[in-house]
Amino acid sequence: MLFTTFFATLLLAASSSLAAPINSPQELIVFNPPITSPKASAAWPMGSKQVVRWDIAEIPESRINTTGVILLGHMTDGTDEHLDIEHPLATGFPIKQGFVEVTMPQGIDARDDYFVVLFGDSGNKSPKFKIHH
Repeated sequence: MLFTTFFATLLLAASSSLAAPINSPQELIVFNPPITSPKASAAWPMGSKQVVRWDIAEIPESRINTTGVILLGHMTDGTDEHLDIEHPLATGFPIKQGFVEVTMPQGIDARDDYFVVLFGDSGNKSPKFKIHH
């Protein structure tokens, strides 16, 4: 969550520095949909096609046309998120569809602490799951 918090802060700082002066208060609407798949018990084989899903039940009207990015990450020592920003699993898909098909990478370490992060309006991390040979 450390990276997703940092990313959201960076996104807010960048957008506020580019914005014109605000004459009246505006509501900041952040859509952070819960990822429903993969679940914590999932075990996905390397090279397999899988579907990442998220809940769109409460998507705000202002975020209906947002596009997303799915990244794969894993934790080390409980605090360091290793997000593979060089090789996104998916990009440019509409957040409003609630799912996207991805292919698990080949040639990575088999481990049980992988997660996916959905970026669009905000970042949201899945439960940890396993990728195996």
